[in-house]
Amino acid sequence: MSQEEPESVLELRIHGVNNTPPHALLDLPEDEVVLSFGDDLGSFWHPTPEAVARTRADEPQGETSRGVVDPAEPPRGRVPAGIHREAYSWGGMVRTTTARAGVGGMVVAAVARAAWTLVLPFSIANAAIWSWSLPSPASGTRIRYGSGLIRLACLALTLVFVLSFASVAIDLIALQCYRGGATICPPLSDVAGMFARWQDERRVALFSLVPVVALLVVFLVSTIATLRYNVAGRILAIDGGDPERPLLAEPRFWQTRRETHRLAMLHLAAGFATVALLLSFAFGDLSPVTAALLTGAAVAVIAAAGALTVSTDSTPYERTGGSSRAPAIVLGLAVALYAVPALVLGFHGHVRLHPTAIGRNADQVLVSVVVGALVLVALAWLLPAPRRTERAWGGRAPAVFLTLGLTISLILGSLVNVLVGDWLNGAAGANRLDEPYTACVGSACRPRQITLGTFYAPFLGITLAAVIVAVAILAVMALRRRDVGDRLPPSSAAPADTPRGALAALLGTEVARKRAMAARLHLVEPIAGVLAVAFFVAILLTLARPFAEGTLSRLPDGLGAFFGGLFGAGLARWIDASLGVWAVISAAILAGLVFGGHKSTRPLALVWDLACFLPRAGHPFGAPCYTERAVPEVARRLAWWLDLPPAAPGAPPRTAIVSAHSMGAVVALSALFALRGDRNWETSYRDRVALLTFGVQLRPYFGRFFPEILGPDVIDSIPCAKPRVWARDPWAGSDLERIGATVGADANPIPETASAPTAAPPGAARPAARVPARAWINLWRLTDHLGFPARSAAASGNERDRYAEEIDVGGYVGAVDSHSWYPRTPAYRRALEDLRAAIATPVAAPGPTPTLPTPAPAPPGAPGVDPA
Repeated sequence: MSQEEPESVLELRIHGVNNTPPHALLDLPEDEVVLSFGDDLGSFWHPTPEAVARTRADEPQGETSRGVVDPAEPPRGRVPAGIHREAYSWGGMVRTTTARAGVGGMVVAAVARAAWTLVLPFSIANAAIWSWSLPSPASGTRIRYGSGLIRLACLALTLVFVLSFASVAIDLIALQCYRGGATICPPLSDVAGMFARWQDERRVALFSLVPVVALLVVFLVSTIATLRYNVAGRILAIDGGDPERPLLAEPRFWQTRRETHRLAMLHLAAGFATVALLLSFAFGDLSPVTAALLTGAAVAVIAAAGALTVSTDSTPYERTGGSSRAPAIVLGLAVALYAVPALVLGFHGHVRLHPTAIGRNADQVLVSVVVGALVLVALAWLLPAPRRTERAWGGRAPAVFLTLGLTISLILGSLVNVLVGDWLNGAAGANRLDEPYTACVGSACRPRQITLGTFYAPFLGITLAAVIVAVAILAVMALRRRDVGDRLPPSSAAPADTPRGALAALLGTEVARKRAMAARLHLVEPIAGVLAVAFFVAILLTLARPFAEGTLSRLPDGLGAFFGGLFGAGLARWIDASLGVWAVISAAILAGLVFGGHKSTRPLALVWDLACFLPRAGHPFGAPCYTERAVPEVARRLAWWLDLPPAAPGAPPRTAIVSAHSMGAVVALSALFALRGDRNWETSYRDRVALLTFGVQLRPYFGRFFPEILGPDVIDSIPCAKPRVWARDPWAGSDLERIGATVGADANPIPETASAPTAAPPGAARPAARVPARAWINLWRLTDHLGFPARSAAASGNERDRYAEEIDVGGYVGAVDSHSWYPRTPAYRRALEDLRAAIATPVAAPGPTPTLPTPAPAPPGAPGVDPA
């Protein structure tokens, strides 16, 4: 091909979890890429004409005397003739925020990081609603018991969030730090010493605003994100037909639904009512009848919010027909229920409070909420989804996600209490925070000592022990020797007389080490399962601790003293020690939030990106779903390119190749499914789009976590079994057809040795393709800790997956690549040319609109079926 060939092919590159900047995604210097279209959240970039001309020059990249550079390698960032290359950057939607200079910018960034950390458990719990058994949109309009259960569990997480801030603001600061008209907390003596002269009830009314404001901040952040991200309705031209399309092609999946706002109102109502419940405890001395009425009203509002949460339609397949005004009414009642007692406490001068009464009752409310949440999680553990072999954790993914979300929420709330309590306690230290409440008033209390509720401190101590046990189990799993060489395709070895082959011989030890490490890191599913079980047990033991202490106290004197010393005193000493550890952890987290660098990075990278991929149908206060904006943007860009006239007179119609890395492959696939719903798909777009993926987690992670969204029936892959923890190769023989399941061949396979596919004979009908792309090639490596085959772990009968070179010979020195730099490999360049040739071949006869039927079992030996 000559360099003057018109650019008829769009190669659209999409980055993955590491938020690769556009210039690195295009493999060019930063000053050689320019913005094509977009803003600070999502943008498209392309090389400058000078960069394209430079990289297309027929010059060797370097001399072998300078190092190990292979002169045959093309220049980095070289764009083949006839291709217009662009990079799509979506990292601003999920992982970072714009850096701000100066002290003010550091404060804003620290607050942003803290906010993202606090909503992390909401996002993880939200994933649970998509991991249960989801019916297709065509299977009927009904609510599923699992959806309601998960929405109710997510509401419990909001209450845990509110109670954590209420414990700090109302109990620790408003009541315990001010006694007898004096400030006993040294850090507050200068800054907030004036509050010591206030009556207790007025301080309670003022500081009750803290959990309310925290809840409103989370709500406002989610609402602003919704306004910026909800663009699907303005971008996509969705056809109303095709009732059998998968969820990724369902219009409602990519559009923030009004039901999410209804859920948000219900969460706000429950939060306001919970704070009102705490304030109602202050009226016991003034009027027991008033206190009982306020308490009953608050409980009734919380119950109403819970009932409406269960019945609210929040997923694309549910229709409940509930009143849209009910959430607003409940929210209005909750606001009034909070405002009235707060105003009475603030302006009435004759209410008398016990300094520890609200704290004790708040602790009991927290325990009640945690018990309720744990019951819901237990139901999720006991009610696994069907097709358990094909699902993560044996169909118990909702239980795992809910357990992780609840535990992280409790840990964050406990850390907030421990960190603030340790700061307020002065010289007393964190190990004094777990002492029980003392019924004291004024000067009768010991000076300079405050205590936490009866849940936070024991929970942190027991959780630390559970984490240690889980880490020990995971360490044993990690120590297992790993050898994954048996899955290496025979054709992947480079000739010994080439630079890559010579380097492979020199770096053989490093290659083997990286392959073994990748195999260990591939055990995400069992690792998360071990942690979830440990966390569930930790919560259960924390709740059971008071009953155990009561049982020990009723034993005979000798036995009671023995077991009390063994379990009671020993556990108390462990909790004391663990609080010091957690205080250090809290300080480290706080330091990381304040001095976290120039960018505001969201926590837990891959976990965050996995959770934020899904719309907020379970918890409305989770992080924004980046795909609600990224997917429509990519689909619109593809439609824009495909709608352009030919690049030159007489040139063929324009075509597109979506090239996606890691999590970018999820965005790419989702965008293709969204584009499939376009009214021009069948008549214009269908045969002009191809997909090239590399370093993806589609089959073993997304396919097992969310089978109805990205499972084998959707992406046409062999169903995947769980990894074998104690096997040398966790994924050897992971294809489920070894136990009888079979899946048909790819619709449009491309042999690796083929330069171009054979054109269909005149009048031939096109086969129906599951994935809305003319062809799909996936690249993977054994050294990639986040990359897997996209169709099957077996090599035979698998023409979608190709092995990419592990040795990079394009730099000054050779390197062993793992999850990065796939576009630098010869395998990528070959795949790009094969896909380019595939979509350039016309299809003779139009076929029916593609659907996703369940394939019939293929006969033994059929093409594309892996051997058992």
